[in-house]
This record gives sequence, C-alpha cells and structure tokens, in this order.
Amino acid sequence: MTEADRLNAILARDAPAVARALSPLGRRAAFPRGIPWQADQARSARINATIGQLTDGRGNPMPLESLAGGLADLDPHMAWLYAPVEGPFSLRGDWMKRQLRLAGDPATPVSLPVVTHGLTHCLSVVSSLFSDDEATILLPDPVWENYNLLFGMMVTPRFERWRFFDEEGRLDLDSFAAAVGRVRGKLIVVLNFPGNPSGYMPTTDEVGQIAEVLRRAPGPLVVVCDDAYQGWVYADDRHPRSPFWDLAERLDPERATVWKVDGATKELLFFSSRVGFLTHSNPGGEAEEALLSKMKMIIRGTVGSPSGPAMALIRRGLASSDLDRQFSERRAELGARWSLLSAGLARLSGSILQPLPFNGAFFALLAVAEGTDPEALRLRLLHEHGVGVVAFPRAIRLAYCSLHRDDIPLLVERLAQVAG
Repeated sequence: MTEADRLNAILARDAPAVARALSPLGRRAAFPRGIPWQADQARSARINATIGQLTDGRGNPMPLESLAGGLADLDPHMAWLYAPVEGPFSLRGDWMKRQLRLAGDPATPVSLPVVTHGLTHCLSVVSSLFSDDEATILLPDPVWENYNLLFGMMVTPRFERWRFFDEEGRLDLDSFAAAVGRVRGKLIVVLNFPGNPSGYMPTTDEVGQIAEVLRRAPGPLVVVCDDAYQGWVYADDRHPRSPFWDLAERLDPERATVWKVDGATKELLFFSSRVGFLTHSNPGGEAEEALLSKMKMIIRGTVGSPSGPAMALIRRGLASSDLDRQFSERRAELGARWSLLSAGLARLSGSILQPLPFNGAFFALLAVAEGTDPEALRLRLLHEHGVGVVAFPRAIRLAYCSLHRDDIPLLVERLAQVAG
C-alpha cells in the first residue's frame, strides 16, 4: 500500500465527504518523506545535519547585518529560517484563536489552519484537492474572475452560475437553489461574503437559507467560504460572522466538507504580505493529519512555505492588545465612506446606473442598463471625467476603499453626469 492509499483509506473512514470529493491529484497527494520530513524528525537531535540553511550550529540564524537591521525586533527564527511547510505551529494557533473569538467561540470542531502564500494560494490548494473534469463549480454572477482561473486553469470542470441579485436588488436565493438543484455529481460552491465585486454581506436569515439549500445537495459537496474581507461589515442587520461556521455546523459531514479561506491581506491590511490561512470542517479521527499531508505535498510542490518576515510581523500583530482597536478605527473610517457613498448613489436610481445593495468589503456595484456597454462607460468615465472604475459584463465596480472621503461627492456627481 502506498502512502497515498493509506491516507485515502483514513479519509474514507473518518471524512467520507472529503474522500468522495478528491480529484485525481488529491487522491495521489501525500507528503513525501524527503528533506523536510526527515529534518522534522531530526529537530531534537543533538547534531542535526539535515537542513541546508546557515546557522550558528545551535539553531540560531546568521543573517547579514545589512538586512537584519530592519527586522531587529522580530522573532529571529521565524523571520530568517525556513518555516515548516504548513507554517509555524505558533502562528497557526494564534490565528485560530483569533478566528474562534471572531466567530463567538463556536462549539463546532475544525482543523488547525494551514499557512499559505495568500488567499489566492489557499484557493489554488483547494482547487488542486478537489477540482477535476468531473466537477461542477458554482459561482455567482457577477463574480471575481480569478475563480475561473483558479478552478479551471489545470483541469476542465463545468462552470455554473447563479444570479446574485434579483430584479428588485435582493440576494437571489431562488436562483442559488435552482443552480444547486441542477447539479448531479460533485459540486464545488464558492461563497464570498462580504465579497468582491458585490460588497454584500447576507442577513442571518439568508445564511440559514443558504445552509438549507446546501443541506439538500446530494453530494459530494465542497463549500469554499472566501473570507478575504472578514470583519469589514458596516450595517448592523447583517450576519455577525463568516457563514463557514454555520455551514460547518449544519451540513452533513457524510456528504459535505466546508473550507475557510482567510488571511492577513485584507483582514489586517497587510496587502504586501501574501500570507493566508486555510481551515476545514469535519476533521474527525486521523482525517486532519491525512488532509494535512495532502495539502503539504501540494504546497511543497508549488511555492513552499510563506515569507518568514511577513509571518513574524503577523504573529507580533496578533499578540498586540491594541490590534482590535486599530482594526475598529479603520473600519469606522471605511464605514463613514460607505455611508456617504450609499447616500450619494441613491441619486442614481432610475438612471442607466442602478446601485445594488452593498454593506461590506471594499466595493459598490452599479448595474448598467441593458443596451449600455459597461466597457464603453468605463472608458468615458476615465477619459472624459478622470474617474477610474472596473467594468464587469453588466455592471461597473467602485473600490471606495481607495477614495478620500472628500472625493466621494465628486465621484457621485461625475457618475450622475454619465448616467444622464
């Protein structure tokens, strides 16, 4: 029996939904017993001649002074030495504590997060594990276009769409239910709340309806909660936590596995760090270690472990007693921009630009009337009015996170000029 066969047998016993959903690559994956594996075994050896990194012979780094001066107050081992493929255990634990606190300390057991090269890398790892030619990938419309690359670049799954907003501007859960109901076979559902491009966070009732639709899916079912913008919600009537926790609690582990993608990029405003975290539901028995081995092989076979200085900075930030206050301060500023923009965009109702509901993340989406080309509208705004927006097939997106509050009335005025 190969190591991959052994891991697959564990998953079949302890996490059947995962076992049924694995792609051919996911079934083959097993962390090899090469240098990192052997070095880990030798970690406590008196003489450790396994790892090819320069130390003082006692496990301490020997960085060049020209570089080390800028990182003098960081953990030197995390900042300068190779990290485990899955990320430093201490950082994984600290991130998990933060996630559990934000979720209200849920009772549902989940895996310890794996550290990745950012949220995009998290999604790529999930794709490698589950996406294949037999899968259906269910995405909203409109959608962040990179999902198509991440889940379809190496394989050829079938992509299905559901209409995100209905004609009254409400979350179109009937379209979602119909799309889920059409699929027979493996289904991978990507949820991004609050997200890009919609900027929409559902209510608690809507999260419950989503869970009920997915509960009826025959499976195998993989649900991916892209929580890139976790915490950036400005309306008080929205669901108070990531839907990941509700779905992990309510979906049948015999038929569904739920994955949480988050990271420091937006949550901690560390856009250059490229450090993400990947957590999954139903880690019963030995299944968590089996899945960890498969994820480590995929990470090791692509980009390796993330940047040490970035991870050290994140861990130091997580240890700060002032972190929540600093985050709340930035959220209050963005909430003020949201409030101002929401009031301004109401002027456009009835024009060729129809504001869609937005209450979180960094974005506002404006539907473009039928017969109007969003790309032509984008170019007109850019060249005639000095306004940069992003065009989607039937809408334009505003990233108000990058706007000064004083510029929002001018933005609305110029949008009104092109809207007629």
